[in-house]
Amino acid sequence: MNQIISQHGWALDCSVWNKLKENFIKDSWLWQDNDRGYYSSQSITSNWIENNSSKNIKLLICHSLGTQLIEPKVISKASHIVFINSFYKFIPEDHERNLTIRTLQRMGRKINSKEIKLMLNDFFRRSFLPNTIETNFQNSFQSKLKNINISILENDFRKLYLESESPKLISNKCNVLIIKSNKDLILKENSSNQFIKKLNKSQNNKPQVINIKNAGHIINNFDVFEIIKKWLV
Repeated sequence: MNQIISQHGWALDCSVWNKLKENFIKDSWLWQDNDRGYYSSQSITSNWIENNSSKNIKLLICHSLGTQLIEPKVISKASHIVFINSFYKFIPEDHERNLTIRTLQRMGRKINSKEIKLMLNDFFRRSFLPNTIETNFQNSFQSKLKNINISILENDFRKLYLESESPKLISNKCNVLIIKSNKDLILKENSSNQFIKKLNKSQNNKPQVINIKNAGHIINNFDVFEIIKKWLV
């Protein structure tokens, strides 16, 4: 039994995986979601279903801040991991560092204000650029923004300031695929490259990196399913 656990990034929820989830379920995979509960009354934490076959795949799919949100026991037991526009340190160590900190500070001030919905809508818009926001995504999240769990959203937002660079309990035997957007306006190039550099040093098998042209921080309008399936062969 091949299985998948997903972990979305900040300000999103597990619905961001709907297209990908549908394709893998049709392909006879067992899919479980983690959900931080930004727009619901409770969070959802999934765990691997134990089995005796070493041939079965335990695939973790993780987006953006998901590297800081996933449970250590989940990431440590994964046989395969797909990182999508992910990082260990969000704030870059280059000339863009101060600009990134100021941007985070502006966003942070709006979380506990009347501007929170405007801020989140702008974050979603920038996350899709250079593409437009998908209609289904836009309609879904406009409804969800009526019930924001500000406490969890704010606590996770603080993780963007973390300075940790160490792989978070990833087995050095784990196979890693990194999907990176070339037009990402949220994650800085330096932070993305540092993440790749660290994984190149920590893993027995060098991670495969796939660059997607004309894609933004959220890439669910691209055929990620085919990319992952080709990598798994």
